[in-house]
Amino acid sequence: MVPMHFRCVKTNKTFPFNLNLYTNPQATSEEYSSLVLEWWYDVDGFLCKVPFQDRFITIDATKTPLKTSQDLSELMNIQNIFYKDECFNPYWTHKDRRSEFIVNVAKEQWVDKIVCLTAGNAWYSLSRYCAKAEIDYTSLVFPRISEDRAKALSHWWHLMYIDWLRYKWILRPRDFVQIVAEHDKYERQKKRKNIRAVTNSFEPISINAYKQLMYEIADQNPDYIVLPCGSGDLIVWVWLAIEELGLDTRIIAVWPQNEHPLGFALQFGNDEYVIKNYKEQSVAEKLTSPFTAVLPILYKIFFQTKHIYIEVDNETILKTHQALDDINIKTELSAATAFAWLVGHSRPDIPMDAKVIVVSTGKWLEL
Repeated sequence: MVPMHFRCVKTNKTFPFNLNLYTNPQATSEEYSSLVLEWWYDVDGFLCKVPFQDRFITIDATKTPLKTSQDLSELMNIQNIFYKDECFNPYWTHKDRRSEFIVNVAKEQWVDKIVCLTAGNAWYSLSRYCAKAEIDYTSLVFPRISEDRAKALSHWWHLMYIDWLRYKWILRPRDFVQIVAEHDKYERQKKRKNIRAVTNSFEPISINAYKQLMYEIADQNPDYIVLPCGSGDLIVWVWLAIEELGLDTRIIAVWPQNEHPLGFALQFGNDEYVIKNYKEQSVAEKLTSPFTAVLPILYKIFFQTKHIYIEVDNETILKTHQALDDINIKTELSAATAFAWLVGHSRPDIPMDAKVIVVSTGKWLEL
């Protein structure tokens, strides 16, 4: 068997698989990741290969339904539109796919602690998977998290607030590990031997799980697949799946207006851009960020390629969310953002008969 390895999309160099390898070790910046996993194991029951040899934990975070309706076609003015409903995952979010990979990698690598900086969905999903895997788990959150979300999530596992001003919105995996290791040791009297940081966009192993989503709809051969863009990891791995499968599918990435670094990076030709003087104002708060570690990969995907990126404003997101609810398509605001490109003024010129699949990433907790 060919050993697993990482490839850097900026330098094209490869590096041996290592559980704690997050960024190109030869890069000048440790804040940005350009690594993609190039090889992984075959495991029966999965639609594509995985970065672990055996399945220890499974809660069936795969094979969500592909749906359509006449109401949706009329609303979006597209004849051949479908949506991949990730609400049908165990904990109502596409993050479940990644959680299932995380705990299986962790079990194989003898990880006894997992930590993740999260806005909400990954928190709940990981807490449930870690409980099943008997692995300790801590969520890190910024104080900006909304009160209702913090209250809902306080029911599940361990939570720590961190001062984002201290880190200027950028934390590296070693920061995550150090924060929870010191807190556990002195505040919880727990000493962990092998802590794994799995925050979105930094962690290049388990987000291969999102490739499965594209593999599940490959037989549809869509002209376009529409994805909300937050940390960008979903887009990175759907793109890799498209490349592996040899499809002509074009990605349409949608994010809140002026609240994601990709648009600025493409405008200024800087694949390590950080939004200065950032102020979060979008209603789709799970998609907003002045920084993402996989920006170098996103930049490559959308710079001089066939793929499309679109920004939508709050009015359009709210209008779309309500319109979807009216036709009984349940989404949270971040998921509704992926549909909003068809409602707003910045709708791209695509054929009326194009086959379009929108990934509806999930809905908020039903506690």
